[in-house]
Amino acid sequence: MRSDSPGALNAAVSPAPTSVCPQCGAQFRCGMEGGDATCWCASLPPLLPVPPKSAGIVPAASCLCPACLATRLDSAARKMDAPG
Repeated sequence: MRSDSPGALNAAVSPAPTSVCPQCGAQFRCGMEGGDATCWCASLPPLLPVPPKSAGIVPAASCLCPACLATRLDSAARKMDAPG
């Protein structure tokens, strides 16, 4: 493949996935598992506490894909903003 082909450009821009989201099954790249200097999630607010395995939601300390993490963060923000 030539280095200026679209496939080569995509490979340089989108590194190979390193993880599978335990919530939805999507493949995504975790920068920490991939050996990157930082991960895309480092720029987002932390989502704590991590649900325990017994909650049946996501195994404890698992990375979520960008879409699932965004959904979780949105849900957490709405709960914090709710009167009560």
